[in-house]
Amino acid sequence: MGNVMLYKCKGILDKMVDVLVVFLFLIIFASVLLQIFLRYLLNFPLTWSEELSRYLFIMVCFLGWTLATRNKSHIKVNLILDALPQKIRFTVKIFIQMLVLVFAVALIYLGSRMTYKSIDVPSITLFFSFAYIYAFIPISGAIIFFYSILETIDLFRSRS
Repeated sequence: MGNVMLYKCKGILDKMVDVLVVFLFLIIFASVLLQIFLRYLLNFPLTWSEELSRYLFIMVCFLGWTLATRNKSHIKVNLILDALPQKIRFTVKIFIQMLVLVFAVALIYLGSRMTYKSIDVPSITLFFSFAYIYAFIPISGAIIFFYSILETIDLFRSRS
């Protein structure tokens, strides 16, 4: 029953991340197009569009990292893993998931500290603080942590 709830949460999280990535990409696209239009056709460049696009791109990169974790599409070398006996391969996969969990916890902890420390630091041309940008670090860490827990559960389930 608990696993069913986890996978329902995963489905909701998957949709939220997908929608957010598309939304952020659309804002980046619109911002860049607006800047091109205003700068080259009306000779009226915007001061904030480049900064907004840069920060949104950083956010999309962190969310893309969570997508790669979810889809198990990070770059990896399977040659060595596939050459190992089944029992050792399982142990190595669990060890890798534990490393991912440790790294996700570090992202959550250190990203939260960075976010907190940057609350009073305003962006140069935009109206919000850097905390909103840095907040994507612990958020992405939490999502990666969640996906890694599910991957670990799947590994144990596939073994039995």
